[in-house]
This record gives sequence, C-alpha cells and structure tokens, in this order.
Amino acid sequence: MPEKRILCVGLMCVDLIQVCKDYPIEDSDQRSIDHRWQRGGNASNNCTVISKFGKTCEYFGTMCDDMLGRYALQDFESHKIITKNVVKYKNYDCPFSSVVINAKNGSRTILHSNKNLPELTLEDFKKLNLEQYDWIHFEGRNVKQVVLMLKYITDWNSTHSPIITSVELEKAKEEIKELLPLADVVFIGKDFGSFQGCKNMHEALARNVPFVKPKAAVVVAWGEAGAVGRTAGGEVVKSAALPPPAVVDTLGAGDTFLAATVVCLSQGCDLQQSITAGCRVAGAKVGSVGFTALHPGLLQMPS
Repeated sequence: MPEKRILCVGLMCVDLIQVCKDYPIEDSDQRSIDHRWQRGGNASNNCTVISKFGKTCEYFGTMCDDMLGRYALQDFESHKIITKNVVKYKNYDCPFSSVVINAKNGSRTILHSNKNLPELTLEDFKKLNLEQYDWIHFEGRNVKQVVLMLKYITDWNSTHSPIITSVELEKAKEEIKELLPLADVVFIGKDFGSFQGCKNMHEALARNVPFVKPKAAVVVAWGEAGAVGRTAGGEVVKSAALPPPAVVDTLGAGDTFLAATVVCLSQGCDLQQSITAGCRVAGAKVGSVGFTALHPGLLQMPS
C-alpha cells in the first residue's frame, strides 16, 4: 500500500523578489543588489519545506496555464511535490507578489495581486481520494469553503481511518475565526493575534484556546519571541526563537515554522519537540536565501 501523504490546501503565487541595500524611498530610482523569481504562497511554501524533509507532499489549489503558472508547475516538480489534483483554469492570471527584502535587516515587504483566479470549492475538494492522506493542512483563506471542507473531513473520519487536520489563522481578518473549532491542530499567527488585541503569544494562546474543539492542539508563533503551544491534554509548552548569526531573508519564515512543526507531529513527536524543531528550522531559513539551507538533520532532537 502506498505511503500516505500530507496535503496542503491554499494559495500558490509567484514572487518577484528584489533585494535592496535599504528599504526604497517613495518616488525614488534605486538599484537592487539582487533579484530572483520564487514560487510562493503559504500552502505552496509549506509543501516546499515538507518536501525538504523527505515527506511525500501534495499541493492542492487553483492554478492557471499562463507563463507564471507553467513556471510554478515546473518548480513543484523539481521539488517532487505532487500537483496532479490541482484545479487548472485557462485564460486567467497567476497570482503574483512583488517582494522587497531589506538587506540590512532581512525584512520583507509584500505587494500581492490576485486579479481573477477563482478559489477552490467544496465540490473541487470532494473529487479527492481522501484515502491517500494522513494529514491535511489548510491555509486560512477562502473561509466559507474551507469551513465546508473541514466539516466534510469530519464526516469522512467517522467511517474511515481518521485524517489529522490543521489550519493556519494568519491574516488580520475577523472571518477566519470561524476555522478555530474545526481542526485538530490550530496555528495562530502574530498578525491575527495582534489583530485580536493580544500583545504577546501567551495572550494569543489564552484568547483562542476556549474556541477550539476538545483535545485540539494550539500553536502560536510570534516571530523573534519564539512559539508557545497547548497540547491536547492541556499542557502549555514553549520554545524560544533560535535565530541565526545574521538575518538574511525572512520571507516564508512563518511557513517554514509551520511546515516543520507539522512534519514532526506527523512523525509522532510531542508538541514541545515539534515547536522546538519548528523554531530551529525557521532560524536556519531566515539565515539563508530562500529555502536552500533546510535539510533533514535540522529536525533531529538533541539526545
């Protein structure tokens, strides 16, 4: 029987990244010191990181057949990420981000555009053979349809070997709180926690734990402050951030933390081990360009 895999559901876009000596001044003409194309989007990045650690992974979302869409498909293939079930649209534009990275501090500023590409629907999701997956992760977007997809998995689990679900609440939007009670593992991002009025990760954890389903794990990532989590049994665990000697590129750091944590949890690690590994891998990521520094040894627990 083939190995079951992790499915990541959400956005794929293409990033044009410009690295600048300083953040550009408005209405100025400034040379960048480097530039590159990179496949991006939260769920897409999650897949890239998961694949770096040898786990079979599939991306599920909508894509188009323009030049950028074809580039993205080739890049998925180069990372051995499965895309056979993506929903393809003709005569649409691939979502696109312009990213400015400040070389002085590694910060990233993102301008995102999705002109017309449709989102996934429950009917698209129902076409998947769920027997292939042991973990399905959802990016917190397209909320009404993702709510239906998570409820569909709950119904499916009642008569099959259960699939573990996780969801990310990152964006500063009120509607994504509808996802809180529906997944087995809930990831809370700093932007969403701050939007709720929380001043730190402990406040964000306390604010959201009452709304998740019984025995769900909750993880809050808070950038340079590290991460905190509450286990299914109610224990609170914490990991400090593990920064590199120099911050080079923070684009995708949160996606990296989440993906590494999911990989560890899927392999049977406890929540403390998993968020510690997530912080370690995210630290390696921000100390390097793109995802080039990630390797399986980063997930190994100290003896």
